[in-house]
Amino acid sequence: MNETTGPRSVSSGRKCVDFIAINYAPEVTGIAPYVTDITRRLAARGWSVRVVTGYPHYPQWHLDGEMSDYTSTVVDHGVIVVRVPHSIPEGTALVARSRMELEFGMGAIVAHLRPEAVTVMASPPLIASAMVMLRRKLGRRRLSPMGVWVHDLYSQAVSEAASGGSLSRTLVGKLERFALRAADEIAVVHPRFGEIIVDRLGVDPKVVTHVRNWTQVQHDARVARASARERLGIPSDAIVAVHAGNMGQKQGLENLVDAARLIDGTDDPSTQQVHIYLVGDGNQRRQLEERARGCTSLTFVDSLPDDEFHLMLSAADVLVVNEKPGVVEMSLPSKLTTYFSYGLPVVASVADDGITAGEVRRSGGGVVVPAGDPAALVSAITLIATDADAAEAIGEAGARYAREVLGADAAVERFELWLHKLAQHASVRA
Repeated sequence: MNETTGPRSVSSGRKCVDFIAINYAPEVTGIAPYVTDITRRLAARGWSVRVVTGYPHYPQWHLDGEMSDYTSTVVDHGVIVVRVPHSIPEGTALVARSRMELEFGMGAIVAHLRPEAVTVMASPPLIASAMVMLRRKLGRRRLSPMGVWVHDLYSQAVSEAASGGSLSRTLVGKLERFALRAADEIAVVHPRFGEIIVDRLGVDPKVVTHVRNWTQVQHDARVARASARERLGIPSDAIVAVHAGNMGQKQGLENLVDAARLIDGTDDPSTQQVHIYLVGDGNQRRQLEERARGCTSLTFVDSLPDDEFHLMLSAADVLVVNEKPGVVEMSLPSKLTTYFSYGLPVVASVADDGITAGEVRRSGGGVVVPAGDPAALVSAITLIATDADAAEAIGEAGARYAREVLGADAAVERFELWLHKLAQHASVRA
């Protein structure tokens, strides 16, 4: 006998949502800031919010703090945060990362999601998403509408980043297709993601909603460049190019190391002033440091607390986003929303026909140069930084885009509408 009932959140009028997301604060890069910000904002808007999450480990791929720091359920800015145990691989090797996702998925399954809540899976992680969807499909009753919030596409990643063989690509594609087609609703952070999952993965276009990422951190006004440099010990006459965030394979930061070597060997007085700062951590950092051994035009900076990170970006002339050649559609760098908000010109060394290039051009807040071309990157940094009028105009365009298009209020309201749409799916199970 089939039973059809509406979710309790609809009938009672109470707004309840459970998030399953392996990344959450105190992680400061990637998906975590968006999960943290949306859950806190929803809680402030009267939602009952619960997050099932893992141990903080990204992008450094080791535990941030002690295990005992994360063994209890806590309330964070009105959000109930439940940590489930899992291993943390030293890098992104397929077997070790799969084990972590399997363990997190098992923890999420037994975390007793509330039947009166809608549930949102933040993807990645893919394996955990597929596990939760399979458990739901095999369960005796479907108690909660479930949506997937897509930030990255794994099937694109294994193809574009050349990670794994044909068997891995086939398996990942099948897992992603199953997880997304099993969802009641899907939110994507870029329209192109929606086109891909509809055209290539067979998802019903009626269940796909675009909810773009937003400027989630409301920072203070940019510190005067001279003052920021004085406080950080950066020479006042340097041309400072900053890349902030994860140092992983997708970023292809060998390009920036090679750019710094070109700077070291140049005779051009303007180019000689350029200094590149790589701020953050990631599984490729040690290899990058080895590649950069002896290079004087490049400095590695550990992940910074908010106040020092604010100073670091304020000290820059140019902000850099870089992607490995071949990366086109797998993700949209989260750093762009922060970059634009600082009103500084962005130089994007990315695929010309990719999602990132399109976003940079749409904003007017930066220029695009070919991925994997260190000479073009150095030339663009030098040209923009030595043209004060152009740099100001480009930076202002990015700041305007951040205010008018990437504002948090509009994004959160759209996310709320998506949750209400998700809540309309009846709980039906034989």
